[in-house]
Amino acid sequence: MKTLAKIAAFAAAAMFLAPAAHADMYQDRLAELRTKFKAADKNKDGKLTQQEAKDGGMTRIASNFGRIDTDKDGFVTLAQLEAQLAARFK
Repeated sequence: MKTLAKIAAFAAAAMFLAPAAHADMYQDRLAELRTKFKAADKNKDGKLTQQEAKDGGMTRIASNFGRIDTDKDGFVTLAQLEAQLAARFK
């Protein structure tokens, strides 16, 4: 009986803490994305070409560039990348 109560208490705590941990993880990833974007944007125009993403070590962005570049203008903005990240954390 005590074991069942401990399991229930643990499950309740996990359900309470999980959203906060999820939000913290999202904020950490968002901060990391913004830092990497700024470093990779060599010409400081607020956009990344596929080559800038590749040269900046943003390999996931570079390899998924066609999918992320939703308006097909040859570059991605921080807003587009933030939207992709937010969709992953829904």
